Amino acid sequence: MPMYEYGCAVCHSHFDLLRRMDQDDKGIACPACGSEHVHRQLSVFAAHSRGGSLPSEVSAMSAPAGGGCGSGCCGGTCASRN
Repeated sequence: MPMYEYGCAVCHSHFDLLRRMDQDDKGIACPACGSEHVHRQLSVFAAHSRGGSLPSEVSAMSAPAGGGCGSGCCGGTCASRN
């Protein structure tokens, strides 16, 4: 199950939830204020390596190919396509 980040439009707090990819965002309440005016946010992550450059297989996988959302997923089931 993927972890999604949410932001509250009322109190501006941020929280994470484990959700199945086929679940929508209805019925999610902010844990800080209880408001259901929340929105899914884009997640940001960083990858660090020690040493030289990445192996060619890794760089090829992370480069967006034609089509798709550019996040490295394939098969048309990307959560960002909802």
